[in-house]
Amino acid sequence: MDWSKAKKIMIIAFIVVNVALLFAVISKDIRSRDYITTEQDVKERLKKINIDIKTDIPKSTPNIQMLEVEYQSYDKINSKLDIAGEFINSSNLLELAKIDEQKNSIIFESEHERFEILKGRKIVYEYKSYERSAPVKYDHHKVASNFLEDKGFKTSDYKLTKLEKNNDIVNLTYTKEYKDTIVEKSYMKFTIRNARVIKFERLWLNTIKEKENNIKLRPATDSLLKLLSVEGIKNKTIKNIAACYYFDPNNTDVFEFNEFKSGDAFPAWKVEFTDGTIKYLYEE
Repeated sequence: MDWSKAKKIMIIAFIVVNVALLFAVISKDIRSRDYITTEQDVKERLKKINIDIKTDIPKSTPNIQMLEVEYQSYDKINSKLDIAGEFINSSNLLELAKIDEQKNSIIFESEHERFEILKGRKIVYEYKSYERSAPVKYDHHKVASNFLEDKGFKTSDYKLTKLEKNNDIVNLTYTKEYKDTIVEKSYMKFTIRNARVIKFERLWLNTIKEKENNIKLRPATDSLLKLLSVEGIKNKTIKNIAACYYFDPNNTDVFEFNEFKSGDAFPAWKVEFTDGTIKYLYEE
């Protein structure tokens, strides 16, 4: 065998392979850079359909994975009675229970309070006997935290995402948080009046584990261009853009059924408009 000739062939083959690999890497990098839209470009293109951006567009893209989640549920009668007992003070809750088959809910109602469990997942509490009194000074976040602690809920896995004040009424919305990123759609809503919670709603997602996937979050500038094909958002103003995990079984464009109790929350951009409209932008 001519080892000198074979060695030359091997060297040439090695060079060809490395050149091919280098070309592939360079081409991929160029395509990637071409695909990233500039902030000025996205503002100009959205301006053509009268969408203004009155907030900073995130410059960094968090490397978040798909997240397996499940709704906190109260399917069994014992779990329903246990959670109802945290809100309604009664020695015999079954006597107070009423079934609403049309809404798929169970209601526990006393003279002063009402507690409802909808579809075994969402809970709604109302205090019915509020009487007007002189305004008092209080920390509404502390009131909410104490209320949750009193009902046996964790007080360390959520973030304030909305606050509204109307005279002596304060409305707070907290969203589930996982490693500094909010998990949608999961929420707790408080209506507080003079340091008392008069209404509370909770639809909560528990995180199970992170999952490796091929769905990556694109830069915000790229994702915002998806708004060009979304109906009903012309002549609006964007007030906030934030990364999140997104799981919503009621969104039939993504999920097949509205009875899902667990699934995968995938990376998305949450885009909020000044009129209250919210859109979630993600890779399909």
